[in-house]
Amino acid sequence: MNTLHYLDKPIPLAEQVAGFLSSEKEGPHLDLDKVQVLTSTSGAARRIDQALRKAGVQAPRFNRPMQAILPDHPGIAYRHEQEAAWTIVLDKAETSLLRPLFETKQPESTHERLKAAGILSGLCDQLAEAAQSPAEIRITDPDFDDSARWRALSELYHLYLNQLHSWDRIDPNEARLAQIREPDTSIKQLVIACIPDLPVALEHYARQLQERGTTIDILVWKPEGITESFDSWGRPKRDIWSACPIELSPDQVEVAADAGGEAKSSIEYALKEAPANHCSIILADPKLSKPFKTELWTRGLQAYNPDGERLIQSQAAVIAIEWESFRANRDLRTLRRLLELPAFTQSFQLENPLSPEEALAACDYLLAETVSTTLEQGQSAASIPLPENAAGKIRYARSRARRLLAAVQALLKKDGLELVRQVFAGESQTENRAADRVIELGEALAGSPAFSDWPEGFAAAFSRAMRSEQLQRAALPEEVALNGWLEAPWQETPALVLCGLIEGRLPGTIDGHPFLPDSIRANLGLSDNDSRLARDAYLLDCLLRSRTGRKVHCSYSKFDAEGNPNRPSRLLLRCPPKDLPQRVLQLSAKQESTKIRPRRQTAWRWQLPEETSLTLSKISPTQFKDYLACPFRFCLKHVLKLDAITPAAREMNAATFGTLIHQALESFGRIAISRNEAMLNMAEDEIRALVLKAFEEATVIQFGPKPSPAVQIQIANARTRLVAFARAQAQTFAEGWLIVDVERKLAADDAQPIHIGSLPLSGVVDRIDRHVESQAWRVMDYKTFSAAADPASKHLGAASAGWLPEAEIRLAIKDREFDKAWIDLQLPLYRSILEHWHKQTPNTQNPSTAYFILPSDPYETAIRPFEELDDGANPQAYPSALQCAQAIVENIEQGIFWPPRPFRGNWDDPYAPLFVNGTPEASIHPETIERLQGAS
Repeated sequence: MNTLHYLDKPIPLAEQVAGFLSSEKEGPHLDLDKVQVLTSTSGAARRIDQALRKAGVQAPRFNRPMQAILPDHPGIAYRHEQEAAWTIVLDKAETSLLRPLFETKQPESTHERLKAAGILSGLCDQLAEAAQSPAEIRITDPDFDDSARWRALSELYHLYLNQLHSWDRIDPNEARLAQIREPDTSIKQLVIACIPDLPVALEHYARQLQERGTTIDILVWKPEGITESFDSWGRPKRDIWSACPIELSPDQVEVAADAGGEAKSSIEYALKEAPANHCSIILADPKLSKPFKTELWTRGLQAYNPDGERLIQSQAAVIAIEWESFRANRDLRTLRRLLELPAFTQSFQLENPLSPEEALAACDYLLAETVSTTLEQGQSAASIPLPENAAGKIRYARSRARRLLAAVQALLKKDGLELVRQVFAGESQTENRAADRVIELGEALAGSPAFSDWPEGFAAAFSRAMRSEQLQRAALPEEVALNGWLEAPWQETPALVLCGLIEGRLPGTIDGHPFLPDSIRANLGLSDNDSRLARDAYLLDCLLRSRTGRKVHCSYSKFDAEGNPNRPSRLLLRCPPKDLPQRVLQLSAKQESTKIRPRRQTAWRWQLPEETSLTLSKISPTQFKDYLACPFRFCLKHVLKLDAITPAAREMNAATFGTLIHQALESFGRIAISRNEAMLNMAEDEIRALVLKAFEEATVIQFGPKPSPAVQIQIANARTRLVAFARAQAQTFAEGWLIVDVERKLAADDAQPIHIGSLPLSGVVDRIDRHVESQAWRVMDYKTFSAAADPASKHLGAASAGWLPEAEIRLAIKDREFDKAWIDLQLPLYRSILEHWHKQTPNTQNPSTAYFILPSDPYETAIRPFEELDDGANPQAYPSALQCAQAIVENIEQGIFWPPRPFRGNWDDPYAPLFVNGTPEASIHPETIERLQGAS
């Protein structure tokens, strides 16, 4: 018969256990080398160990219950070998054997089989806790008949054991069952230290040890007021604890509207009661970890996870996984994820090194500009020689891309583990610990006979192994520990904060297990929902009774971090009947949401460094549109040079699409100019041949000889537009219009520059025509809109869009007058540039402006004149546009880039992160706002 030792002193539980262990010793500094102590958590063992060392007693062997039963045998299969064996069995098994287990859909891919293997391995682990296995399941519930599934599972289990045997491996749970039958008798004393849900398997094991002379001591935490209501192994009796009252006053319970609010109020309470590194915060709901970490971070504190951080989140693990993926698929998006890791570029061996920023920019260039998706496509595109007149910026980007590709190509012969060794040699201790564990896991898998038989499963198994690993470390002094529920009894602080007290977490429930529903678990000897309820009710009652002055703060939030509704724990309703109505009202009362943006966002505001200059040296016609749209974003883009790209492009963006068409049209235009007036006789088919040839050359330079399928479709679309251009251009020649200039550049440092205010105007004019008979001039801009549009619709907006007084204008349109506002000044300024280059005589007709549009529908390809800018219809329009331009430059000269205007783009605002607090005034520092308003 077991003897229970009740720990009922008003001191921390770890000290009570340490006191029991050392009480039988006759003097200090004696060890407990023949004693094994079982605890429910690693944190409990750590605290007992610390208490023993303070007492001068050498610590005993600590273990968790199921780990204590596992013998130290070199042939015990690792988890990845168990899952590999199950996966191979599922792959080879007959369909008739699998059908009872997977009625709807049998696993087909490696990943699906591995996932199923993980479930089956977990099932075996649970059965082992009841000292059972799938080979001989004992279910005595007459109402539960799932015999077909269990028979199929039993057959598969024997195949699984045979597969392990072929690798000279032993299933760990079979080893545990053997150990229970014939235990290790080197242990002279087994101490079960306050484990309220001791597995049945450990009970059987302890009985066998007891029969062989081992002393079994069972310690039970019993604060003052707790009745002796436990079974002979220290488990709280479910019939008593499932309905016992719990003394919890209303002021100890806090209801929050959401997870963020619960984190804020709970941390405020904890910090009020103790310094940060001595807080006792318990998260019954693990989902609260993220909002609690965020709230701590906003207070300048770091969270500490006693269970360890996930190995898969380390740089070493990501490099090992993603590099193997990249070696297999050569996908540049996979490469980009690697380049986001600062450590990865350290593996490059280049005479001219690339910084992490340069490497990322090179990859982005390949993805966004050449639209390459694979390493081979990128190499093909980057190897094409650029024309002599290519801009220096393009040459540098192409050169940088070639250096990146060369560095990556040189690494391909290394596997993931080799790369991790190379990258993390000499790194920080934290990174080295992660790298060492990644290498250790990888080498264990590589050396396992499982993957000699099943090499194709190595990568997936390696990934699963790292996902299940936790890296533990000691807490730093400034960190705040976020403990799990079972660590609560072992906290030593006077105040305790219990968070996430919701149904499903406290008590923890078991729902929907595919093989072990709650109805049969007690029959099998496994913990069920009733035993979990008894355990958690007992622990909560002990926690409340062990702290004087009601220093236990309980909380739950009505909605979790994802916005899903929570139900309060039923344990919060264990008050006396007379108090129940008020408790229900307290837990169900409507809460005002405390959901606000993190303090880091309201406290942090974007601020310009004092030394940053807000001046421009020049301005282009296209930039006026940006200022009219939003002066603040204009400043970010054109003054501060903050811009964004889309590295995940699956096709060429609008800018690249338009640029390639412009290049083809420029090439054609120069050929036409060289023929002088003979161009007027150029036929449509000749125009088409010339422009398509130039376009093909441009696409090869941009994308290489083998562009991606998506780009090939876009190229076909562009060719259709150019064919339509040939038709419209032939008609233009027939009307007597000569091409005089194409892509002519106006430089800010020209000998005779054009100034708008103090700023020189610079830009590139797409095309200038002159009529052979009337000598009239026309300036045009090529547009590749998806749908046809007139210049007026792009240059003039509703009067309500005009925030700048000088942008307002009244126009005559089709015999009616309308109040409008300038939203773009491109064509009026192009006209100004044309008049600057080609001085007008008194008898010369004023130049006209137009779009040469090449939309998706080839039948809409045409020259669309800007009729509203015509001097005859609206003589005030052109001067108004120049006046508006002048006003914009005056604002720029005065440093006026405020206020921001609402974003009207078709895509997401690239500068949205600067407006995290909602309003511009709440997001930008007041001093910066003052500067942007033009204050000196």
